[in-house]
Amino acid sequence: MSFAKRFVNSVLRTYFRLFFKIDRSELVKVPLAGPLMMIVNHTSVFEGPMLYVFLQPRAMHALAKKELWKNPVIRYLMNLWESIPVDRGNVDRQAMDAIFAVLDKGEIFAIAPEGTRSRDGALQRGKSGIAFIAYKNRTPMVPIAVTGFENFRRNLLRLRRTRITIRVGDVFRPIAHGGRLDAEGRQALADEMMVRIASLMDERHQGYYKTFDPTFTLTETLSLQG
Repeated sequence: MSFAKRFVNSVLRTYFRLFFKIDRSELVKVPLAGPLMMIVNHTSVFEGPMLYVFLQPRAMHALAKKELWKNPVIRYLMNLWESIPVDRGNVDRQAMDAIFAVLDKGEIFAIAPEGTRSRDGALQRGKSGIAFIAYKNRTPMVPIAVTGFENFRRNLLRLRRTRITIRVGDVFRPIAHGGRLDAEGRQALADEMMVRIASLMDERHQGYYKTFDPTFTLTETLSLQG
């Protein structure tokens, strides 16, 4: 790891420890090796950087909207972390190739299936595009639910540290059915992936998936050894 990356990561770890009380105990459930898709809920700009620095030395890459590269400081960070630029809501062939290259190297590809931030911390419906990536490679996936960041601004004004909870679910992958998934199948798979995140959250945060059937018919749970 380069000096620049070590320095930035150290600064970020210090920042998170100063402003947040983070329960990181469940991160030990994340497999230590092998290709992995990490699906995470999205409430702030902090989930990605937090997981990135506290999962070291595992290499992790994430999608990021191309607009972030317009800011020179953010562009430096995106390039340092080898993030994958993508048009908002549209994973093009170049981004797709970059994702598969990350997985082929046995590293972590992280994505928020909701596509956009939830302002109140409750889950929004997952986008079907993520299901195409998941089904094509059948790479092991791990669902992670992060709660608490939605309280950061209010706590900061009160000079309080914000409590962050991280819950990690079972490793799983799509069940092979043969052939391609149609649009309906992709959305059904995306919903099932999101239900796995919702199952790690209390009802207040489950949002769109609060009333979904928690049984899994399109995915199978794996052991940590896969």
